[in-house]
Amino acid sequence: MRIPGNIEGIAYRLVALGIALDHLSTRIGLLNPMIWEFNQFTVNLARNNLWLPFDAFMLSVAIAIPALFIRKTRLDGRKVMLLFPLIFGAARLGAALHNFALIILWA
Repeated sequence: MRIPGNIEGIAYRLVALGIALDHLSTRIGLLNPMIWEFNQFTVNLARNNLWLPFDAFMLSVAIAIPALFIRKTRLDGRKVMLLFPLIFGAARLGAALHNFALIILWA
């Protein structure tokens, strides 16, 4: 199976969009008293003002590690590393869509 040439850009854009929208939708949702955060890890990060730095770190890791691995190795199939930003970005985008649905439902 041939991997599209632009898959790397797609992966990095997806993870950036997913993280940003999930973070934004969660912040907006938490302004509504009828909505609360279920993920205790996120709650603890928010209480300690570490939520934004953690998401920035996760974005950096999701882009830097695959990019460095792809550029620094000559292994066949090295682009499989792009599965991490693709899956992680899709999951965070799914969480953002869920959050926006809750916001609309409870608005």
